[in-house]
Amino acid sequence: MIENNQLEINWLTHPTGDSFADIGGFVIEYLQKKKPDKSILELIEEVTNIYVKKWDNNLHSFFLNSTITHNSNKGQKGINKTIAFYKGLFDGKDAEDGYCRITGQKGKVFQGTRDNHIMSGSATLINFHHGFESGIRLSKEALIRIFFVPLGVEQLGDKVAVLTSNNEGITRHFVQRNVDNNFRDIASGISKSIQRSEFSNPANALFEYANQCIENVKTVTFDEDTGRSKTQGTTLNLFHFTNFGASPTINLITLPASVFAFYAYCIREHKKEWQSFIFRQYSNSKFKNAQFDDVSKSWFNNKEEVDYSTFKVWRNSVFEALLNGNGQIIRKAFLAHSKSRILNFKIIEQYQINIQNMDKRTLTKIKELADFIVNDRSDDEIKKSMTRLNGSKSSNGLRYFLLKLADKNYKDGNDEPLFSIDEYVEYLFPDGTYWNEIRDLLLIAIYQKLHETNKKIEVELIENESEI
Repeated sequence: MIENNQLEINWLTHPTGDSFADIGGFVIEYLQKKKPDKSILELIEEVTNIYVKKWDNNLHSFFLNSTITHNSNKGQKGINKTIAFYKGLFDGKDAEDGYCRITGQKGKVFQGTRDNHIMSGSATLINFHHGFESGIRLSKEALIRIFFVPLGVEQLGDKVAVLTSNNEGITRHFVQRNVDNNFRDIASGISKSIQRSEFSNPANALFEYANQCIENVKTVTFDEDTGRSKTQGTTLNLFHFTNFGASPTINLITLPASVFAFYAYCIREHKKEWQSFIFRQYSNSKFKNAQFDDVSKSWFNNKEEVDYSTFKVWRNSVFEALLNGNGQIIRKAFLAHSKSRILNFKIIEQYQINIQNMDKRTLTKIKELADFIVNDRSDDEIKKSMTRLNGSKSSNGLRYFLLKLADKNYKDGNDEPLFSIDEYVEYLFPDGTYWNEIRDLLLIAIYQKLHETNKKIEVELIENESEI
């Protein structure tokens, strides 16, 4: 029974777990759906003509010195040699018996090197391969799949971007979008190579991909019943690579499921406040003395004004910190923004609980402390408390500040303690949490209260560089 099932698998399109092979497989799957009368060899011939005649052999980032990209294979000669190579795979030319490195299937395998496989070793550098072979061993299906990869990806800056997800439907969606865009540009006569992303920064591009999955775009994540996209447990992976020349390189940037879910929450539940915050995190060294305008949602200086279509490609420090797991940069950005504008504390809670794994009871206690500092207090009392809190430069300083609050609560005649000994140990100084994280979150919660009560308290936030 197992053998029969294995025989039914179409290894030209069946997912393998290899990102490049799967992208190529999804391209083939989509082309076979669009052109059901064409055989795989006819599709290879059509794609070869695109690579040579429409894209002028410009596939150096994929295939080094191949039957298409080598200088000696320009024009019809390249087409003939390429088609002859792939026909030869079906004839078993130069094959040997073995196991395919990608599909794991036993059968005829061929040499896979940098001319026909992405990010593989060259045939001359045999020490790159197991057993000093002249390349990795791949089935004809694996090699054919790789040949179709360029149609399913896009150029991102000076490298190629391959987007995959643990949600197979998302990977298919972006592959099909890229195939459609490439064929549209080819039909319009404007295509010179694979389609180019409007982004050059992988971090910004990854969050744009996520945005397309989350917003009111009916991608595979869209649920017709709820009218919203399913975003729990979704991870995006961006392979940013070039196989060109003497400096092949590849970087893997992952947008984890926890960050994806947090980003989805911000966009869905608090879009206006989130955009007010995240738009301010863009920066460009060439756009000096710039300020952000909330009304027009644009950056401006004394020379020009640019909207989202322009500044969305600028560097965004919070996007980068979310991908790098740098919580301190994000927390400082939250604090700086909270001082002058409303940033719903629920955004902070979602970030701290789901990404920083903070106990929800810690955040509840922090909000109670903020209430105690602000409610029924004069502006002068609030300012003194904030100044002392902001001036805490060590765990001892924060401890003394909290004890002073407890003492004030007692002298005010309140029946209940401000915090119990258990709450002090478990929630205000919990294991795995830095004291300055508690201090910053308390300041953010206080600013939230001030905005809610329309109080204006001016306290200079002095940044301690040693904490950065």
